[in-house]
Amino acid sequence: MTDDRRDEEAFFAGAPAEPPPAPPRRRASPLLVRNPAFAILALAVCAWLLWDWWPEAAWFLAPRTPVDLGGPGAYHLALARENRLAAIRGDLVDAVPVTEARSGQARTVGRIAGTNLVVDRPGRGGPPVFEGRILPAARRSDYAEAVAAMRARGAPALEGFLVLRDGERPRTRWLPVAGSAILALLVLVNLRALVKHLTA
Repeated sequence: MTDDRRDEEAFFAGAPAEPPPAPPRRRASPLLVRNPAFAILALAVCAWLLWDWWPEAAWFLAPRTPVDLGGPGAYHLALARENRLAAIRGDLVDAVPVTEARSGQARTVGRIAGTNLVVDRPGRGGPPVFEGRILPAARRSDYAEAVAAMRARGAPALEGFLVLRDGERPRTRWLPVAGSAILALLVLVNLRALVKHLTA
């Protein structure tokens, strides 16, 4: 006897018909926060972290050929760009010794004579040739104390100074790039799922 025939006989006999089977439940994406409010919060956190890591990711992808900023009597500081590898020659003056808080490494911070370019170099000495990263403007506050010490030694005011971190090169730190890629994936997956939830 077919299912339709049994349902028909059950109807006329006064017995309730069997309900149709429930459709299979769709599995939610493991990357999606089910509550939309938490999903929005997660998206905001991911976006903030991406913004915070962007300078490091941009530096990782920067060209490996340094921009030549020139030497004494022929500086080309107008060519300096944040998060670019740059090279410059010149005497380091008004230098102060510093110790990096995170690694305990001894470094020297000074300025290239006749410029407002501050160089952060490893160690206490070396040839007057520097090659490294032009740091983002947001990192200048890390050097406020060193610049104040330089001014105490007679250095002129260094308004809008640039910082070259000697020895730092692109393609050496993978964590910001890998982390940014993961965060971007989380943003895309959760945003797509959130849009589908709100438009369902």
